Amino acid sequence: MNSSTKTKKTYNFIEEAQDIFKEMKKEMESKLNIFVIGKTGVGKSTLVNAVFGRQVVETGSGSPVTQGIEKIDINKNFSIYDTKGLEIKDYQKTQEKIEDFFENDKTKTANEQIKLVWLCIAETSRRVEDAEIEMFKRVKENYSYPAMIVITKATQDKDENGKKFSDFVKEKFKVKDSEIQRVIAIEVEDDDGNIKKKKGIEELIEKSFNILPDADKMAFVKEQKYNKKIKNDAAKKIIHKYSAFAGTVALTPIPFSDIYLLLPTQLGMLTHISSIYGLNFSTEKMKELALAFAGTTATGVAVRSLLKFIPGVGSAINATAAVGATELIGKQYASYLDKNFEKIRQGEFELDIKKVTKEM
Repeated sequence: MNSSTKTKKTYNFIEEAQDIFKEMKKEMESKLNIFVIGKTGVGKSTLVNAVFGRQVVETGSGSPVTQGIEKIDINKNFSIYDTKGLEIKDYQKTQEKIEDFFENDKTKTANEQIKLVWLCIAETSRRVEDAEIEMFKRVKENYSYPAMIVITKATQDKDENGKKFSDFVKEKFKVKDSEIQRVIAIEVEDDDGNIKKKKGIEELIEKSFNILPDADKMAFVKEQKYNKKIKNDAAKKIIHKYSAFAGTVALTPIPFSDIYLLLPTQLGMLTHISSIYGLNFSTEKMKELALAFAGTTATGVAVRSLLKFIPGVGSAINATAAVGATELIGKQYASYLDKNFEKIRQGEFELDIKKVTKEM
């Protein structure tokens, strides 16, 4: 390989490295802003808590944005906008306040804008207001927000005549099955002691995820706390991307490139996976985890011992081994997080590095 070819490959590699870590940083810092519309008593807070974590609405720091609209900051990258107290009887004022908010939202940077709108209707009411239909139409057509109809308190779809409330709602709002979901966000008990269990939450999360633009999907995946599957699916994509890049590292004509770049690549992957599961560990903790994994794989041993270093080639590690080891590390870590998903959801998870690496 002549020097110009080496230089070109090195330059391309550096560009690729910069791109992948820029993308990681962008995804980890991406913001999720959800706007929830619905009358008082439809169960908006209960729904939000079920999807995004225990009591997030009650414990978030709420502040009025305008009359009747409250912003609840869940964390620095996630906020809920709640139409608190906006009632249909004051629809003209309601519409004006919401539309003023949406017009102002247009002027914000993409990362600060509303990403998703949920319009909540209680099944127990058996009613749909013309004002709600008009509002949903404006949300979609005038402002192009991804939007879902959420039928809350969904304990009885059929009425005494066998007609489904969900069919009535779909007809009135002219929406497809992919834009509507019946949900019981909290277990309820009837007068006879029968328990109606939670339902529809995972489906709501999947449908909401599917209608989001690709650029906004990761922010939603990170913040939702209920659906393990979409977190795992997102982790698989991340693992594939970093593993492929690890192979590029092993083939790069830079002396000792594997030593300096393979472990940081795996560190980036582990940090990225943690973010997907809503976890934010210190850099030192992630370094400790990456080194522990490196010590349990053939690739890690090669990196530390340099036994396979070939002068002039610049790579101590076979590309296939680099890809395989990185993929194995990613899958093992994601599997460990899956097994501890309930603890993560409850905010009771602590990273045990010995446990996560012991099966490698």
